[in-house]
Amino acid sequence: MATIEPNDARYYPPEMEQWWLERVGESDVHTLDNLHRNASVLSDHFTVKRDKGFPDYFKKPGHLLAYGIYFLPQSWVRGRFPFLEMAGFRGWELPEADSGEVFRILDVGSGPGSVGLGLLHLLAVLRPGLRVELTAVDQSPHALDAMRACHSQLRDLWPDSSLRTQSKNLRHRANLFYGGRERFDLVVLGFSLNEFCAGMDAAGISGYLRGAGLSLLRKRGMLMVLEPALQETSNLLSQVGELASAEGKGALHYWGPYLHGGKCPLLEAGKYWNHEVRSWRPPDSLEFLNRQMHRRIWDLKFSFLCLSPSPSPLKVPDGSEMFRLVSPVSRMKGFFLMSGVAGDGEVHSYELQYRGLDNAQKRALKAMSRGDVLEVVDLVEAGGSWRIPGFSSITKHCGL
Repeated sequence: MATIEPNDARYYPPEMEQWWLERVGESDVHTLDNLHRNASVLSDHFTVKRDKGFPDYFKKPGHLLAYGIYFLPQSWVRGRFPFLEMAGFRGWELPEADSGEVFRILDVGSGPGSVGLGLLHLLAVLRPGLRVELTAVDQSPHALDAMRACHSQLRDLWPDSSLRTQSKNLRHRANLFYGGRERFDLVVLGFSLNEFCAGMDAAGISGYLRGAGLSLLRKRGMLMVLEPALQETSNLLSQVGELASAEGKGALHYWGPYLHGGKCPLLEAGKYWNHEVRSWRPPDSLEFLNRQMHRRIWDLKFSFLCLSPSPSPLKVPDGSEMFRLVSPVSRMKGFFLMSGVAGDGEVHSYELQYRGLDNAQKRALKAMSRGDVLEVVDLVEAGGSWRIPGFSSITKHCGL
């Protein structure tokens, strides 16, 4: 199996897994053999049995340990995908280490550092020597205690970073719970928006994010929202992105996920919805817990939205040739079939005939998934869909 490099979105450091295993080893009650019970309870809380309000999921030690082993690695990797897409494909410029700048991140609803620490590590790999300051806000003091301990004890993963934490009541939403005067290069909401904005409609959430984004972000800063891949949350996030970037006072510029930056064409159909599906390699301890839980852990599903006070420099063709995959690549009789939302804002079907493809090309096509950005030259109309002339006509811009 190929080695996953630290600059890959899918990379989860073995030091992180070991750190959480040591925390489990310190417990007099919980072991890796019985921790799946706590993980199952948390999984239900996050999905089918969501509590009203914004509970402290980490008040019980077993819940915190189960989160660190089972859920934290998944959110760690999820958060790195859109970050790398913005910086590697969309044209978001990160400062160089010798610029003297400090890169500041605000992590809202941070938990024990699922997304924030993952981005600290990624920045340390992409920009060695760059000073990074992370401000984490969460209402759970137990989660923040774990985050501080982890950050302090694993300094080699983020050597030029600092961390400060603020325990806040996340029911009070004013300005994303941050009361300071600093502006940030990145404000990230990792699976927290659906909780503290529960009950709000798309217009209310978009207005809230526009105000908070403009007051908290630097001119070239980025607001990154990660949400579950459920149809309800994904569609709501698509509506929020459209409204938050609509022309008018306080509008933010749309950076992703769609290339056209407009209305989601899948909303009208109602059958499908836009979300990411990313394959990865789970840590051994996560796999061990899952032997008792029987959940699908090999594909990471989520939705995201990126907004900024400044526009993206990426120039997207206003046609069907560049598109974001919104379906799996399916093997049909004689051809591969996929669907994508293109630069023209429409959903298109694309097909590639099976004959003439070698085994490596077939594997590459099967490995493509929702969220990959492809560009194809010399498309040919074929009865309501577009025919791709050959595998060599495809350029994969983003998929990581």
